[in-house]
Amino acid sequence: MAHIEVIAEYSERGAMLWADFYPGAYSRGETVSKALEKFPKTLSEYAAWAYGSPLPNLAESDFVVTHAYQTDLRVDDADSDVLFPSERLPMDMAEYTQKKQLCIRSAQDFEKVVASIPQKDRALRKSRRTFYGKIPCSAREMAEHTNNTLEYYAEALGIPFETEGDFIEDRKRLFRALESTPNFLAPKVYTARDGELWTLKKLLRRIIWHDRIHAHALYRHAITFWQKERIENPFCFESGK
Repeated sequence: MAHIEVIAEYSERGAMLWADFYPGAYSRGETVSKALEKFPKTLSEYAAWAYGSPLPNLAESDFVVTHAYQTDLRVDDADSDVLFPSERLPMDMAEYTQKKQLCIRSAQDFEKVVASIPQKDRALRKSRRTFYGKIPCSAREMAEHTNNTLEYYAEALGIPFETEGDFIEDRKRLFRALESTPNFLAPKVYTARDGELWTLKKLLRRIIWHDRIHAHALYRHAITFWQKERIENPFCFESGK
């Protein structure tokens, strides 16, 4: 198979790798090489969720890092600001619709994980602080945090938007707000208040990634409290590790 192109974002504390043309697929590790070792498994999980079938027999040699960016961000805590070169390119309605549908399905699947957890206010991990403040520890807190981040994404593209507390409907409302913007598919680069560069393609990737990273944490911690079979796993995570 052709090499899968990877974007690397790294610091002295860790590395985040992204599969360029699989929006939201990622891998993390202490170094770029350590994160690359994990990519065959994590991309196969992603493909099983996104396309209904895992990518069989993937090996580290199937991936090639095409762009690498050194950063001062806490990538070890999942902070990120990279804009892929491919995310500056035009996007037609067919591509947008396909990625939008993935974003909505991701919200629906996140809700399935949360709904399967018996005690939604039970702390599932120890409390600590990261670059964005106190991490969410319960299923309800993780869902609220993940949903509320839509406001930050919308603001980056200059779109007035407030969440109303319904995970799936808020996602759909965000897309209606996007689509009401004149020429919303134009390959425009936006500069957020903090200086981060954004495009519509990046926003779609980040929504899916943010769902997956918190859904994985939620699933991984939940199966240490309740039987694995009891917790929904629509994202196709192979294990809790």
